[in-house]
Amino acid sequence: MLENWNLTHYFYFFLLLLPFTSVSQEQNEWKLEKDKNGIRVYSRHLTGSKLKEVKVTCELNATLSQLVAFVSDIDHYKDAVYRVADAYLVKRISDREFYYYSETEMVWPVSNRGLVIRMEFDMNRTTRTLRIRGNNAPELAPQKKGVVRIPLWHSLWTVQEIDSKRLRIDYNFAVDPGGELPIWLVNALIAVGPYQSFSSMEKLLTRPYYQNRTFSFLQP
Repeated sequence: MLENWNLTHYFYFFLLLLPFTSVSQEQNEWKLEKDKNGIRVYSRHLTGSKLKEVKVTCELNATLSQLVAFVSDIDHYKDAVYRVADAYLVKRISDREFYYYSETEMVWPVSNRGLVIRMEFDMNRTTRTLRIRGNNAPELAPQKKGVVRIPLWHSLWTVQEIDSKRLRIDYNFAVDPGGELPIWLVNALIAVGPYQSFSSMEKLLTRPYYQNRTFSFLQP
C-alpha cells in the first residue's frame, strides 16, 4: 500500500515535468477520466500498444511568458517538482530549444527513472498560439548505473491566449516508464496524475521569478 501511494505521487509530478511532439497514431476515441475544477483529463489506448495516451484541457490565469519561464526553469525542478532526484541542463541551443536530463526518485525496490528531453517552443504570432514539444533524446547523455532509462516520451502543449492574462491549454502525452512497472499500474496513474499537476500549476506560476520575463519568440 505504501509503495503504491508513493508511486502515485511520483507520477503526479513526473508526468508534468517531462515536457511535451504529438503522438502519431490511428485515433481511438477519447474517454473522459476526470472533470473537476475546470480541468478535464481524457485517455485513449495507443494503437498497437497496451499503453495509453492522455490529454488534459484547462484554462489558467497566467501569461505565455510566465508559462515559458516555468517550463524552462530546469535549475529549480528539484525544488518545484516532487521526487526529482536530479535535473540539469544538457545543452541549450537558444531560448526556444534546449535539452535537459531528469531523474525521478522511486521507492525501493523500484529503480529510479531517468531520461533526456528535447524541449522546443514554437510560437504562431498570427494566432497567438504556442506549442511546446518534447521528445526523449537518449543519445545526449550516457546511461546512469542503477537508473532505468525511459524508452518512450512524446508530448505536446498547445497554448492559446484567451486574453493578456489568461491561457487555454491542451496537453497531450504518451509515456512508457520502462522496467518492470505493471502496465495496469502505469495506465491507472497516468490518467490521475495530470489533474493534480495542473491543479497546482497556477499557484507555481505566480512565483516572482516567473514574472515580467521576456522571450523574443513570443513578441508580436
